[in-house]
Amino acid sequence: MTDAVLARLTDWIKDKNPEAQEIPEDLDIVETRTVTSLQFVEFLLYIEELRGSAIPSEEMDIDSFRTLRSIVDRHFAPTLTAGE
Repeated sequence: MTDAVLARLTDWIKDKNPEAQEIPEDLDIVETRTVTSLQFVEFLLYIEELRGSAIPSEEMDIDSFRTLRSIVDRHFAPTLTAGE
């Protein structure tokens, strides 16, 4: 399931940035502006859609959204464990 989430997040980013070739799990998507500030809110909403729940405000730490790996580890791993 984790690989499926990574693939869907990667596909979303590539859809918004057709010039993006490869997006490594550890690429800082904030620093590199792979996800722009204008896209970021939309990306957060997409993450919540994939999770099936809102992200609690106490989990809204920019560092947990810097890489695809940190997004999956922080925002999907607890959900995956609870759902399995």
